[in-house]
Amino acid sequence: MIRIKASITFISILLLFGTADNAHAQFWKKRNKGTSRREIRKRQEQANKKSDYNKFNELIPMGSSISTARTDYLWSYETANTIPVGSADLSLGTPSRISIKKGSEFGTSIASLPFIPMIYYKKRWLNDKLLIATRHQAYSYSPGLYILRNMNNYDGIEEEYEIPDVIAVKNELIISKPFLKELKCGNIKQPYIIISAALAYDYGYAIKSTELEVIDHKFARTRSGVILGSGGFTTVRLQGDFYLNQNLFLTIAARGLFARNTYGNSLEHNAMLRYKFAPKFTLSAGYWMNFGQGDGSFILPLVDISYHLGNNGSRDKGLFK
Repeated sequence: MIRIKASITFISILLLFGTADNAHAQFWKKRNKGTSRREIRKRQEQANKKSDYNKFNELIPMGSSISTARTDYLWSYETANTIPVGSADLSLGTPSRISIKKGSEFGTSIASLPFIPMIYYKKRWLNDKLLIATRHQAYSYSPGLYILRNMNNYDGIEEEYEIPDVIAVKNELIISKPFLKELKCGNIKQPYIIISAALAYDYGYAIKSTELEVIDHKFARTRSGVILGSGGFTTVRLQGDFYLNQNLFLTIAARGLFARNTYGNSLEHNAMLRYKFAPKFTLSAGYWMNFGQGDGSFILPLVDISYHLGNNGSRDKGLFK
């Protein structure tokens, strides 16, 4: 009888512990629901679908490494900075550019090649609180003048004058000052305003000259010496590049052109709004105004589309960089 009671007591204890263990398992099962790796991954995928940008660093797409993030959309080709090594910007309106060496880039204008062929080389000499670069450019207006003559359009050069063959050279000094702000966590700083100042001199060399002395057009009059191969002009430029948000950038510039009294001086202003509508595509629209001497329209509309190849450059190596 005593043995039977002891067995019943032992069985009751086992059932009690089994029930408690089962309740304990059910409790932790409910507690862990929604926090498993699978659930976390699912929530992350849903968050990625809602936004393409990292909540901690708006310059980097979700899932991208920092070494593959492009941060140079703000630095236009008119600033003292260059694009990262191994990268390129292919544009229809503004000059396209490619970099094969750190701090150096080559550029040309694809759309204007048949009319005004151009090539330039820019070298960045200082990359600190101030950026300093020089740009050296060769171009010619002669092909465009020949096209106008063949189209029976004498707005550029009158019919009785011969079209010159000219090669123009431009040397420019550019200084840029970026103003930085911290993004989100504060571990990365991005320029939100870049102020650039430049001084340049253009001169035209005539291989075949013409008797025409000046082109009486608002955009061409001050440049007549360079277009016709009989002189040059000096340019003083002030420009601001603005980071409006992660997809929108603005460039505003003013320049003074100073030539001989025969050509006169002029003041120009241009603005361009750039929108990044895809990870590597930007669409730009703006205008160019001229307040100098000469006939013709004083404002030109500008439209451009660009494709950005390559990735952002690697960080400087070193203990404190």
